[in-house]
Amino acid sequence: MASALIAAPAAAHGFGQRFDLPLPLWLWLAGAAATLVVSFALVAYFLRASPAEPRSIRIAVPGSKILATTAKLVAVGLFVLTVAAGFFGVQDPYRNLAVVMVWVVWWVGFAFVCALVGDLWAVLNPLRTLYRLPSLAMPYPRALGAWPAVLVFLGFAWAELVWREKDVPAYLATVVLAYSAITWGGMFLFGREAWLARGDAFALAFGVLGRFAPLDLQRAQLRWPGAALASSEKVRFPFLVFVVLILGTVTFDGFMETPLAERLGTAVQSSPGLVRSLFALSELGLDESQLVATATLIAFPLAFLGVFLLAAAAMVRLTRAWRPGLGIVEAACAFVLTLVPIAVAYHLSHYFSLLLTAGQFVIPLLSDPFGIGWNLFGTAAYKVDLGVASPYVFWYAAVILIVVGHVMAVYLAHVVALREFGERRAAVVSQVPLLALMIAYTMLSLWILAQPIVG
Repeated sequence: MASALIAAPAAAHGFGQRFDLPLPLWLWLAGAAATLVVSFALVAYFLRASPAEPRSIRIAVPGSKILATTAKLVAVGLFVLTVAAGFFGVQDPYRNLAVVMVWVVWWVGFAFVCALVGDLWAVLNPLRTLYRLPSLAMPYPRALGAWPAVLVFLGFAWAELVWREKDVPAYLATVVLAYSAITWGGMFLFGREAWLARGDAFALAFGVLGRFAPLDLQRAQLRWPGAALASSEKVRFPFLVFVVLILGTVTFDGFMETPLAERLGTAVQSSPGLVRSLFALSELGLDESQLVATATLIAFPLAFLGVFLLAAAAMVRLTRAWRPGLGIVEAACAFVLTLVPIAVAYHLSHYFSLLLTAGQFVIPLLSDPFGIGWNLFGTAAYKVDLGVASPYVFWYAAVILIVVGHVMAVYLAHVVALREFGERRAAVVSQVPLLALMIAYTMLSLWILAQPIVG
């Protein structure tokens, strides 16, 4: 009770209102770190051999083909409606379906479904459904890997987090069509399935999240959550960069709403040399604040990649007696999928409040997608309730999600370590650097979520 009385005021990211944490922040951070340490000790003690490949349960859904076909047609209809609303509807983001459909329903909502249910995007992707042209079926270059997906996803993150015109419906519809052209171009060159499996940013992103889910929709199988992340599949470096990019960009989003980010921008503006450089670069069309945000956006995944490779280097050094030929990149690629529960947990905790509040705009906008006074389904007069849930609900949900996600990552990393090193002691030793990394990221995530909203 005494601790609660002296707790500093804070507001978790995206809550939209200030509230007092029931305990000082340092207690939350220490408790989360202790949970990971205890989880690591328990897993290391009880999991002495690599578990057998988990069994999947095949499921049958009556009328699944008809259901899938209907869902695909609905997805195509919503895609066409979104683009049409962007170009021909009123250019008010609160009265146009395109903005909420792209940023909330598609990116946030589909990510939630893919992570918690299964990779629904692989089934409903309207670009996949619409493409019916014959392709050149060129062999996909091995050296190309996931680099096209990395570049497109970085551009998407920039549009979401930095671009000032992201809420202008016509501009957003133009970007959607540009991405569609890239996707269809890749399908034309390399084949539809080859491009989606290797080069398409969102097929890969939703697929990564879908590996965490309990349903394998393409094989119609039920499995343990996260089981697909401990598979023996070999991962190449470009895909490793892609997974780290997902983590880095969503963390950047949270960081930019903290007071530290505001102070960083002020410090840059206070430096005469940086101001002159920014002014020269601003002739490209971006203002100084966007240039600073762009540089920070690029720095976050690069920093995450560097730290993860350092952890992999420490792992290689500690296990040299057991695996003398293990390389740093090889070790990092072996364990990168075990970071996915962390990406899922942070994505859910970061965007939960956005989905719950801004997602309500879909209700009136489905009746009037162009903002011209329609009331197709009788919901146009619906009033959005931004206080639909208490900030305490958001905070406790975020803490639970982040801690559970990191605990799952600890378990999966130990499973992979037992398979890779084949010896219990080597597996335990190898996981010390990753444990330190996960503790640091857990504390960083909770710190970001607990900061007051700025701007």
